Amino acid sequence: MITILYTPKVSEYLNNLINILYENDYFGYRESAKVYVIDLRNEIESSLPLLTPRFPRYRRKIYGKNTKYIIIRKNKYTSYYIFFLQKADKYIVTYIGNNHTDAQYI
Repeated sequence: MITILYTPKVSEYLNNLINILYENDYFGYRESAKVYVIDLRNEIESSLPLLTPRFPRYRRKIYGKNTKYIIIRKNKYTSYYIFFLQKADKYIVTYIGNNHTDAQYI
């Protein structure tokens, strides 16, 4: 059975993302931002076991030695980088970034 866990820092990021998206006018309604984040989380959980992971070339000290990542494209402007550790069928999501903040470091 596949298990996907999130570090407390990642869970906090996802919760804060709702406010960030709403307060910066990416969504006109807080509920729409919430649906977007729920959809992102669902996409992470469905894609993580299926997509071929990559290994970060830069900043390994920050992301971790055995960290892998996948890319989830939400629209033509935004892609999310999902960093995780894996042991057999257990995944721990350790960091989430996007192309606006992290692309140059991968």
